[in-house]
Amino acid sequence: MTEISDLYGNFHDWFLESIIVRGSTNPRRPDTLVLGMFDDQKRVRITFDGMSRAGFKDGGALNIVNCLEIVEPNTDGFASAQSLLSGSAHGKHRGRYVAYLYSTVGAEIAVEFDSVTIATQPPQ
Repeated sequence: MTEISDLYGNFHDWFLESIIVRGSTNPRRPDTLVLGMFDDQKRVRITFDGMSRAGFKDGGALNIVNCLEIVEPNTDGFASAQSLLSGSAHGKHRGRYVAYLYSTVGAEIAVEFDSVTIATQPPQ
């Protein structure tokens, strides 16, 4: 998996503008998380497919990202992500990866997933 940090520097100082949770085949069984983010030059949609769990904390009208990264077991980031994920309902499937977003201001998000796609959107 290409590290998120290799593409956009962990999205440091980007703005989180949207959070979408949806089911790809059944709207009652969410398995996809989409984050919409932008900085001064780009706008992206980050889609986490095969989502098995997600956790959210805080957030408000202004959400400025400090870091979005794939976290590994036995790290502080992984422990923080697991704390957020512990309250999420899940089935038998477990995602292969865990991503953790923490902010300078606003939302904290953790997601367990199988694959991630980052798509550049047209500027507005």
